[in-house]
Amino acid sequence: MGKKWVRLLLPAAMLMLLSGCLFRPPDELYRRPEKSAGYDQLVSAIREVRTGLEAKYGVSGEDAVIVSGENTATIQLQDLDGDGYRESAVAFIRVPGVEKSLKIYVFTQVDENYMVTGIVEGDGSAIYSVDYVDLNGSGYKEVVVNWQVSTGVYQLGAYTLDELAIEVAKGGGEKKETASALPVKQSDLAATELLLTGCSAAVDNSSYSSGYRLIDIDQDTRTEIAVVRIDSAGPGSEVEVYGWRDGGFESLSSVSLSNGIVNLNRIRANYLSGAYYPPALYISCTLADGSRTVEVVAYQEVEGKRKKQLVNLSLDQDGVSENRLQGYAGMDPTDVNGDVVLELPSLKSLPSYGDSPASNFWLVDWSHYNENGQREKVMTTYHNLTDGWYLEIPEDWEGKITISRNDSLSGSGQRQVIFSLWQGEDVPPQPFLSIYKLAGSNRAARAEEEGRFILREEDDIIYAARFYDCPWDCGLEINDLLTKNFQTIQASWYN
Repeated sequence: MGKKWVRLLLPAAMLMLLSGCLFRPPDELYRRPEKSAGYDQLVSAIREVRTGLEAKYGVSGEDAVIVSGENTATIQLQDLDGDGYRESAVAFIRVPGVEKSLKIYVFTQVDENYMVTGIVEGDGSAIYSVDYVDLNGSGYKEVVVNWQVSTGVYQLGAYTLDELAIEVAKGGGEKKETASALPVKQSDLAATELLLTGCSAAVDNSSYSSGYRLIDIDQDTRTEIAVVRIDSAGPGSEVEVYGWRDGGFESLSSVSLSNGIVNLNRIRANYLSGAYYPPALYISCTLADGSRTVEVVAYQEVEGKRKKQLVNLSLDQDGVSENRLQGYAGMDPTDVNGDVVLELPSLKSLPSYGDSPASNFWLVDWSHYNENGQREKVMTTYHNLTDGWYLEIPEDWEGKITISRNDSLSGSGQRQVIFSLWQGEDVPPQPFLSIYKLAGSNRAARAEEEGRFILREEDDIIYAARFYDCPWDCGLEINDLLTKNFQTIQASWYN
């Protein structure tokens, strides 16, 4: 009898516990989330600014478009004074047809209201990207803006609000006698321009990113701006670094990129290998013949020079990067061994037997640059970009293997890559290992076929492998594939 009452009372108790959710009035269930404190005041302040601009210029204002980067919202909350609180709001407005049509307004919360404490203006059709960073070591962040003047034409500007922020901190904002967001003299709120220079944009397939990077490349604890300019009509492509020195913001150094570059694809800030991991820039570009280069730029002492300068570690005697790839899309610098330093790929073809087009199969040698500017080999892999995995190749395999594919069952969700011992052009290769990518409802059953073992399961995919009887000892065991040599390729994000 006791068990019967438990069965009856338990559901009732659960309903009582859930009643706060299940039995709330319908109006409460469909109520919109509450607005954050100060939201209405901020919206009112931005509306007041836009109304003033429209009255001044006689045209309607609109939200400025921010094309690229991490900060693309038309209203952004920022901690510009570095105190850990996002008390500043940044709004982006475009007033078509006027000089300096792109306007960035910085609002700071004073008591319960928002007031304008800084204005940045520029020319263009849109803002390509915007960042906030301390460039002079004052503790206050500067605003770095890449203005899109027109398609393919960009101007990079850096602006400081330090003096304006100090006035607000001293209570300058409390001198206002009205609730207006704007003072009478808006010219007093203009940010100080530290830099305005040409800048390229990076375009890699359908991915877009800015042609500059923020990096402390000289390791003085202040952030510098590295700007890339591509001269597609000549040998003038370069990267130039600007930073704070002797009380001003100026060019610290510049260095040439490869001759013949026609397009900038991507810039990454990373390191060189070594005891202290010196910072470096990895700049991917496209040459006129369609091949890709990776330029490795660091800030180093140069023999015969009294001070450090930018050095392109990758240029060969012909003025072109030694890191070149052609015909193997998708191979980018990658931290393939997990040491936080990017490795760069170079390809080497495999021998082919009979009609098998082994020219479609390549091994990839991965190398990185050390703090002395020397290139060092790290490992060799076979990368299967189509199936999303790669295999670290043991040193003993090099010069002894070939690779083929069996796609006869690809329609049923099975893709197979076969590693074989190379025995010469006139002798059939001897298979010793297969790796499978299995999809479909029967993938688990196919992964357990005779001799196969599972390497990894990811969502609706199973990766499996099988060793064959072969007189040659390849040196790998199941454990090696499960724990080290076999890896899936993870999608990379732009830095």
